[in-house]
Amino acid sequence: MTNFKYFFLMFLPYYILSIISGVTYQNSSEISIDGSNHIKVTHNWGMLGSTTIFSIVAGLLMTGIMFVCIDHIRNKAEYNKPFLHSVTIINNGKYFWGTIFIYILSYIMICLWTLLLIIPGIIKGLAYSQAFYIYRDAVDKGEHISYMDAITKSRQLMDGHKWEFFVLQLSFIGWFLLVGITFGLAGIYVIPYYRLTIANFYDSLLD
Repeated sequence: MTNFKYFFLMFLPYYILSIISGVTYQNSSEISIDGSNHIKVTHNWGMLGSTTIFSIVAGLLMTGIMFVCIDHIRNKAEYNKPFLHSVTIINNGKYFWGTIFIYILSYIMICLWTLLLIIPGIIKGLAYSQAFYIYRDAVDKGEHISYMDAITKSRQLMDGHKWEFFVLQLSFIGWFLLVGITFGLAGIYVIPYYRLTIANFYDSLLD
């Protein structure tokens, strides 16, 4: 991966929020043993709430970074202002609200399919995986697109490509194991590499 410094700085706010989220989550529960040798778990709901907020913000930042990755795949972006690019989702209201509502709608529909069986839920998750990119491209072109339209077009775009995308995800298992073994340190390289690969997959579908 070229321009490592740029990608490191662009992803840095996401890394920091993810670390804070993980630390607060670990500190949100306390395990103790009472006099009867029963294990008791107590939760700090304030910390759990903070963990949720940090996770949501990190997720929003990542979606904005995903949009920037598309530009880099298409050679339409310059390797400067990494911190400004890291908050792309905040600087564009349409990106922001589109991300939130597409996520909510996708989550609800995937959950409903999962209630039937786990496999249909996984299949729908794969089918809806390109909705954010599709919405982003439409917004950049000045086209009107509803949140449901983005999800529907993703399902149509992924027709015949879900298994291919699933295999692509599996190919990163070793990389993410490396991230775990190195206590997240390898993520500095792996996460940008993964996101650029996924962006390239979407762009190849359009071709």
